[in-house]
Amino acid sequence: MMIGITLLIGILLLGALAGLLVLHRRQRQLEEAVREAQRTRRALAAERDRIASWLEGLKPGGVEALLLLDQDQRILWANRPAMEQLNARPGRALLEAIPSPDLETLLNATGTAEIRWRDRWWLGTSWAWSEGWGLALIDITRQREAERARRELTANVAHDLRTPLATIRLLLDELKPADPLPASWERLIGELDRLIRLVNTLLDLARLEAGEWPLAYEALEIRPWVQSWIERFAPLWQAKGLTIQLDLPEGLWVWADPEWAGRALGNLLDNAIRFTPPGGEVRVRAWSDGEWVAIEVSDTGPGIPPEDLPRIFERFYRRDRHRGGGGSGLGLAIARHAVEAHGGRIQAFSEPGRGARLVFTLPAVSEGV
Repeated sequence: MMIGITLLIGILLLGALAGLLVLHRRQRQLEEAVREAQRTRRALAAERDRIASWLEGLKPGGVEALLLLDQDQRILWANRPAMEQLNARPGRALLEAIPSPDLETLLNATGTAEIRWRDRWWLGTSWAWSEGWGLALIDITRQREAERARRELTANVAHDLRTPLATIRLLLDELKPADPLPASWERLIGELDRLIRLVNTLLDLARLEAGEWPLAYEALEIRPWVQSWIERFAPLWQAKGLTIQLDLPEGLWVWADPEWAGRALGNLLDNAIRFTPPGGEVRVRAWSDGEWVAIEVSDTGPGIPPEDLPRIFERFYRRDRHRGGGGSGLGLAIARHAVEAHGGRIQAFSEPGRGARLVFTLPAVSEGV
């Protein structure tokens, strides 16, 4: 009898001990969950403080919508503009609140992109943090509308100028005096032809920017394509005594529109030759970069001042006062739009006194042609 009672007591004690162990384990799990929640809260507060200090350096009205997301892309925190303008409230999945494919691509890539949502344009920037992602959105609808109006105005003015300029050119041909032509007449013809080229370039650029110029893609092998452009510019670089260095692997192909890709390359070569002093060197090299082919044009000219680098791809922005030479200020703008129309990107690198490097990418042909 005593043995049975002892056994029963032992079983009860073991059960109680097991229960205590389970309770202790669950208490530890709860404590760990509390600590994890505290860490998350501290990380969230730190990230929010980091954003706040970052915002202090921005001009008023800069960033509008700010959000912090967890690893599942659920909204942990959002400021008032994000909640009011985008209905992005904490607890909701971001892509449920803002079902935008552009936004999903931005989060997967982490960087900067333009996003179309609710008939408005937003410039989005995303970054990774300890608990997930941060997201800042700026409403750039007004800027886009102003840009569209500027393009339309430029195109309309250029279109209205083209016909009278062509008429003047024909009249000058009819009124041309007998040879030898006076120097002033030759200069007049040259300046008129330059103006006609400028007007045609503006019209082409406006059509490309507006997406009204469909690209005719074909496979281009880099080496012979670049060499053909080098030959086109031979009179210019030979007259200055420049050395042309080529580093172009065989069998490297791109999928591009020959005309617009050629304009991009031609404008970079023209700049490099024009800004390189006599006896200098222009180098062109290309390499495979995953799904892209990168092409670099570099020179040994005076370089580009740091304050000019962010603006050299703007239309009509001329840095000639620093590097010498003339131009319309449209060459690099055309190069940028031509490259971006292919889905690529173009960048400039330079140190004053050490030349300039301009690099652009075009889609690679994945298999041999």
